[in-house]
Amino acid sequence: MQTTRIKGGIAIALAAAAGGVLSLGLAAPAAAHAALTGTDPEDGAILAEAPAEVSATFSEVLDGPSTEIAVTDPTGAVVDVADPVFDGDTFTQPMLYTAPGAYTVAFRVISEDGHRVDDAVSFTVESIPEGLYAPGSGPAAEPTGATGGAATSEAPAPSTEESTVAAAEEDSNAGAALAAILLGLLIVVVGGVVLVKALGRKKGDAAER
Repeated sequence: MQTTRIKGGIAIALAAAAGGVLSLGLAAPAAAHAALTGTDPEDGAILAEAPAEVSATFSEVLDGPSTEIAVTDPTGAVVDVADPVFDGDTFTQPMLYTAPGAYTVAFRVISEDGHRVDDAVSFTVESIPEGLYAPGSGPAAEPTGATGGAATSEAPAPSTEESTVAAAEEDSNAGAALAAILLGLLIVVVGGVVLVKALGRKKGDAAER
């Protein structure tokens, strides 16, 4: 009888210990924090071409409505991007860019135990595909002379006032030339008349003699 009681006591102790371990194991996930386990691209990466999206994976399922994400460009300005997509323990953030340089995707997630986790992934892009420029951004247009082609320059069209003055000057010059011609003809005619009269007088004087 005493042996049976001893065995019964040992079994109860083992059961209690197992229950304690089990309860601790169940409590641990509930108190876990949403730790960051990986990102794509990796933090600090230097990319030849800007990616269309950035993703981050955590140690537990994310609560989309309580997750906050902000994207900043090389100047520190916030880029207006589309809403992220949540898939269990991962969020995927669509990206837009303003210029080549360093970008940061900062995020704040809330763990199941209510603990707040702030983190970020930063990376540098050397070029941006045309379709990933943010509204109002884009490559600067090159000046015409920069491409090596000969720039065509056209003289500015004269204003109406300048055209009127030029036309008046041309008319004035034409009128002056015409007046000079008429004056010259008049002088020739008058001179001819005077010469004829003078010759007539000389002949008359010679005849009288």
